[in-house]
Amino acid sequence: MPKVCRQLLFTAATVSLGAFALASLVSARAAVLEPRAMPLGLPDAKAAKAVLSASLLHHHPQWIDVPFETSTIRTFVIYPDLSGRLPVAVVTDQSQPMSDWARAVGTQVVNEGFITVVPDVGTNEFEKRAKAVRDYFASQPGSNGDSVAISFNWREGDIETAIDTRTQHRVVHFDVTEHAWHNTLALLANMAPAAAPQADAAGTPRPKDDAALTASAARERAAQQEIAKRDDIPPSSLSGPGKVADQSPRHGKWIDIPATLSTGPVMMRTWVVEPLGTDRAGVVVVIHPGPGMDIGGTPKKGGGADWMRALADKVALQGFIVVMPDLASGMGPGGGNFDSFQYSDDLAKALGSRSAADKMQLLRTAREYGLKLPRANGKSGITGFCNGGGMAWESTAAIAGLNAAVSFYGAPPDAAAMGKIQAPVLAFAGDDDPGLAPRVSGAAPDMQRLGKTFEFKIYPNVTHAYLAQQTLGENAVATLDSWTRAMAFFKKYLS
Repeated sequence: MPKVCRQLLFTAATVSLGAFALASLVSARAAVLEPRAMPLGLPDAKAAKAVLSASLLHHHPQWIDVPFETSTIRTFVIYPDLSGRLPVAVVTDQSQPMSDWARAVGTQVVNEGFITVVPDVGTNEFEKRAKAVRDYFASQPGSNGDSVAISFNWREGDIETAIDTRTQHRVVHFDVTEHAWHNTLALLANMAPAAAPQADAAGTPRPKDDAALTASAARERAAQQEIAKRDDIPPSSLSGPGKVADQSPRHGKWIDIPATLSTGPVMMRTWVVEPLGTDRAGVVVVIHPGPGMDIGGTPKKGGGADWMRALADKVALQGFIVVMPDLASGMGPGGGNFDSFQYSDDLAKALGSRSAADKMQLLRTAREYGLKLPRANGKSGITGFCNGGGMAWESTAAIAGLNAAVSFYGAPPDAAAMGKIQAPVLAFAGDDDPGLAPRVSGAAPDMQRLGKTFEFKIYPNVTHAYLAQQTLGENAVATLDSWTRAMAFFKKYLS
């Protein structure tokens, strides 16, 4: 996704700039002076939620607990749609712990070509904790080892930018004036690789001349035309997926399934759709991405999840019973579900706070429900997207009896879980996905060494969340190929 396109996306999502109230920036623990007017280009603190919610449509953030001494540091991370290894940017506000405003700033920094992290470093041992987060992400497979730490110090009226690369180690200070943020972004632009030739998942430069770009565009057009002719491929998020789901002859429905979690009982909101006919069928549990059932769309009370429901319908079209649970069930205001949140960012944050064990229990309960349906043939598979793709992969170790799993742009499990995998796994990612592509390809030798049945494919010029965003790069090419492979994989193991 070109840098200028990403910037236009962000600009469309942001609101008016200007001064904001002292209380918006000052925590209850620190009284901090603030400039009379914000530097131009920085988001308004009051609109941070709107900025974050709009960014979910194309950023797909993750919440990660970074190890720190005997504890962890809660961290918000987002990745740019660029291939190869990229630098890391850490954004902090010295006046308060991680805030919505700092995370909204992060959605701007990521557009400059940085893996962007916003940690909850607090005010005690600030520098030590921020460095721990910086070192952690700079050592990850998607990073090139270079990093920059951007710290807002309102007490001193200063934006501090600490650069740490193989060729330079320096700190640049900008006084909080009208153009301080523009100057900071210019500094980042000089450091980022966004304009450089793209690279493959191993970090090797991959030149793109005019002929290569023309060929890429031709492949994408052909794939989009093919998808338009077929009714078995999930639509993009911009192609009216709600209409696809609502007008389907398969007539999916919402039901509430009792589940028991570590926090107590919950009614798990679940979309269930069965194939036409009366034949017995395998069960496929579908896991939504980290931003939730609406994948970043505006929550709609009593409805929504349009793209996820359309995708579930395409799985059922292939002859499978689909059970798709809302992993945020009971977490909304008043104990509501995904559709009860005011902002999609609040939904994503809530999902990030539910324990991995409880999420896995919801998936386990969903599978058990599906297997008890009269038409179930006793076999089951699982698939997911983004964070859900990682959970699909991990579930083959955590849920006994699964017959197959398909992971769409999801991270592989750790070594301990990988050793317990009991089912065949198929994984997909795009190489313009620095947080995942190197991890998925890097898992292949480990899966082989452990004797696991594993297939994977990394698609060139393809971003994260390509099934929903089919108009970027060669995302339609990846959609057409991977969906066909995924359905064939399930038919092989669930029939």
